[in-house]
Amino acid sequence: MVGLARILLISSLACLVMSLSSPLAVVSGLVWGVTLLLGIFWTGARQLLIIFVLNTLLLFGIAGDRAWFSFLIFGLPSLIMALQLGSQKGYYEVQARGILSVLLLVSLFLGTAYFANQGEDISVSPQGIKAQVDANLEILSDSGMLGFYEKRGMSREELRSQFTEIYIWSFRHLPAWYYIQAMVAVFVILRLGIYYGRTRELPIPHPKRFSEEVMPWPIVWIVISGLVLMLWGWGGTTPWYYVGSNLVVTSVPVAIYFGIATMAYLWKRMSVRARQWWLAIIVLNVLFFTLPAMVFLGLLGLFDSLMNYRRLEPKKEG
Repeated sequence: MVGLARILLISSLACLVMSLSSPLAVVSGLVWGVTLLLGIFWTGARQLLIIFVLNTLLLFGIAGDRAWFSFLIFGLPSLIMALQLGSQKGYYEVQARGILSVLLLVSLFLGTAYFANQGEDISVSPQGIKAQVDANLEILSDSGMLGFYEKRGMSREELRSQFTEIYIWSFRHLPAWYYIQAMVAVFVILRLGIYYGRTRELPIPHPKRFSEEVMPWPIVWIVISGLVLMLWGWGGTTPWYYVGSNLVVTSVPVAIYFGIATMAYLWKRMSVRARQWWLAIIVLNVLFFTLPAMVFLGLLGLFDSLMNYRRLEPKKEG
């Protein structure tokens, strides 16, 4: 009973802060997610569901429709992962189901918003883009940077055109940013939960060493599907092109993560002298060739999943 009251109190306070304070929404959302995730060990499935319903009523009662995105990113996926932990699933099974559920929930959110807007683009407003571009040009003008660019042969209209293209590209890929935020939230909640669970000696599954993690092969096929759709709608004027490019952009942070894991594995097997050379190369690339370095890490993560460079034997989770 004490565990139930404690979990209810912490989760309710997190929902209250999330509803009333936008700057603290992310931190309180993570606290809510971790509390739900580990709450299964103190309450059980039925009591945790009751707590979740009470949290949801509090969240929507104060924040209204603004609470939907936080509910879908922090709340529901954490509950799903908690129930998986209660069923004694392995770490990567819990993580996979958490990420899959949050991607489906965000897709449902975006799809509902799209149809509620009668099929019109929910992310791009010509008036909004023009206002953003004008504001940026005004800032450049006030800071003196506009004159700096004009001296180098770049007119105000050319800058306006470039800013407009950047904003259109960013707005067209808002779904990808939503998906990335959602995956990061699930990943951080689970990792924080694992870390805290260890300190409390909870029977919680542990992940592999970072250097032994390998990208799940379905992600590779998501990237391939995205590239195929981009080629199919080449020119950037069809919905298929943006569906494909959003899939690719969503997969980029995942590929880079596993690329870094591959580099960590190789680093451990290098001699001290080789490490010194590679450290210098890595620092130079990060400082002066950031984008190519990120592309390299992403490709390394992708091809390691396909080719299994490290020859890591799959370990069965207990």
